[in-house]
Amino acid sequence: MSSKAKVFQNVIYSGLAKGTTIMCLAITSMVVARNLSPSDYGVVAFAGIIIGFLGHFSDLGVGNAVIRRHSLDQKSLQTAFTLKIILGVGAFLAVQLIALFAHHFFQHPATGDVMRVLAFNFLLSTIGFMPGVMLTREQNFRALVIPGVLSVVARSVIAITLVLSGWEYWSIVLADVGATIVSAVAIQLMRKIPMGFHFDWHDAQEYVRFGAPLLGSGILVFLIFNLDNLLIGSILGSVQLGYYALAFTWGSFICGLLYDTVNNVLFPAFSTIQHDQATMRRWYLKTVDLVAFIALIVNTTLLANAHFFLVTFLGNGTDKWLPAILPLEILCIYGIIRATTEPLANCIMALGQTRILLQATILAGLTEVALLALVVTSGKIELVAAVVLIAYVTQAVIYIPFLRRHLGIGPRDLAAQLWPVIPALLAGYGATLLLPASIGDSLLTLAVRGLFTALVVAFVHGLCTRFRCFQEARGMIFENMARVRA
Repeated sequence: MSSKAKVFQNVIYSGLAKGTTIMCLAITSMVVARNLSPSDYGVVAFAGIIIGFLGHFSDLGVGNAVIRRHSLDQKSLQTAFTLKIILGVGAFLAVQLIALFAHHFFQHPATGDVMRVLAFNFLLSTIGFMPGVMLTREQNFRALVIPGVLSVVARSVIAITLVLSGWEYWSIVLADVGATIVSAVAIQLMRKIPMGFHFDWHDAQEYVRFGAPLLGSGILVFLIFNLDNLLIGSILGSVQLGYYALAFTWGSFICGLLYDTVNNVLFPAFSTIQHDQATMRRWYLKTVDLVAFIALIVNTTLLANAHFFLVTFLGNGTDKWLPAILPLEILCIYGIIRATTEPLANCIMALGQTRILLQATILAGLTEVALLALVVTSGKIELVAAVVLIAYVTQAVIYIPFLRRHLGIGPRDLAAQLWPVIPALLAGYGATLLLPASIGDSLLTLAVRGLFTALVVAFVHGLCTRFRCFQEARGMIFENMARVRA
């Protein structure tokens, strides 16, 4: 099987798992949003900020370091596992300590208890570390589909059952822990690797050297993605944080979708061709083209139908979530830009240039801090969303020179791939505005509106690119069908 066919096949497997995720997430989000208040949504978001921050210390890029190694024996793998456990225990204990003071930063009385329960994920996730790393290293994404699907289904079943039983925000918390358990057990069953402990200082130092810059950039990325949430929660309260967290979740949803479906596949693939600049250049440009196309369709559809999405889908016909509309619209644009940018991180890590990520995130972090200091006291969460968008875009100052030096890709090459995004977005948004409000606001009409927007965006983008994304996908599908028949 060619490398191109293998990557495409792995994307298909990841896509099937993510397709299940989308359906489960849509149903779960609708039920949860209709039964929780913005304040309940806010307390889980605030606790997630602390857990997410310490999550960087519980990993330290060890998994990616193992995946990238040219050779790996059992002792080296066990060293990584031992290091992962040490980091996980440290993060767990840190949360228990921080939880004692959580009420000083966030007024909701349950914040500390929510953090303590979520911290168990640091310990539970180590169960599936070794088989998960090995399956990713082997690019066996078919085997990773089942644990991913089971985890998503478990999360949805637990969350829906508990929220309908009156457990409020605890439904989200316990569903998260339950999903981690299911995923860890399932991945162990898919790739049985006996748990063993070993610690080799040479291997550990190699992992840390690779992961330390990732830790630094990871912390700064965390600040970029969560400083807004932290300030809103601390200054404006849980209700405003609930509105903003919901807007950010959906505005950046496509980023998580593409990260799990495409980017996780690309890192091991790029690692195998890290010494072939021409091949990596070609793959990167094709990836950016495809990712931008998908993100454009999804987020333009959400952008153009934001009002009906918040009122009909999440609000059950009420305006409970309508204050989130402006942040959501701004963050839809942010989601397109972020999704298009993120594949570059796979090239950077595959080439071992992790300091570039650190430099880019420092720039974005400083920009965000400076601008947030000016707008957060205004009480307008839409201004906070605009700051996040502007800060993220500043990373281009670092990334564009990197692309020119290491992949021979200049601004003209990027523009040639991405210029159709603008007319397609404007056409989709403008055409949707022309739809009459008299068609109704039911879930069915929302689906019709969304489908209309998506078709307009896809058609206009296709006209601008001579439908190259469709042709590329068709070619890879036919190649895989021919291989299966053979």
